[in-house]
Amino acid sequence: MEQPEKIKTVKERLLYFIKQYLRISVRQFETACGLSNGFVSKNRAVIRPVNVELISKRFPQINPKWLETGEGEMLRNEYNGEVVEKDLPYYDVDIIKNFDQIAHDCDVDPTYYMHIPAFYNCDCAVPVFGRSMIPDINDGATVALKEISIDSLLPREAYVIVTKEYRTVKYVRTCPEDPSKLRLVPRNLEEFDESLIDRDQIQRLFLIKGVITHKVI
Repeated sequence: MEQPEKIKTVKERLLYFIKQYLRISVRQFETACGLSNGFVSKNRAVIRPVNVELISKRFPQINPKWLETGEGEMLRNEYNGEVVEKDLPYYDVDIIKNFDQIAHDCDVDPTYYMHIPAFYNCDCAVPVFGRSMIPDINDGATVALKEISIDSLLPREAYVIVTKEYRTVKYVRTCPEDPSKLRLVPRNLEEFDESLIDRDQIQRLFLIKGVITHKVI
């Protein structure tokens, strides 16, 4: 991964690693490493060895020497150019009512982290409530999400669609009669109807890459 030639301070290096490589919020990083709230913003020119150890234990791909001094590559040699698995942050929020907390990139702490290698490249996991996607996505199931651009949309896949007015979970299909629109199709067509949406109404789009169903015994 290419990086700026000169990142002068420990704080700048931390922010680069968090934002450009991990692509998570500062608060998520601090929580994952067991660091205090505000650790990154308050960090000075020198980082204590105990904190380097905490960060390296949670994110072993980071090169401690680079973090401390800026010398060498950001990633250890064994991680450069390789895919690195990372735990998936789980947010216990209603995807329909409160998903703005995550979708608008606020510093919201994950409820916990899930270690699921198959979902290493997902952004987060959240519960889904409602009957419109039954039986493919049951009421209360957990979904693993990956944000994509509207140009990367794959028709017939299930998505979390974020507009200015609402959030919804539906299959998305093209509209041959009008390419400027998309069809939002529920799985449970006995109780819910299909609808149309203008493509430019979609502010953010999250592909549902996996579903974890909970069974109470």
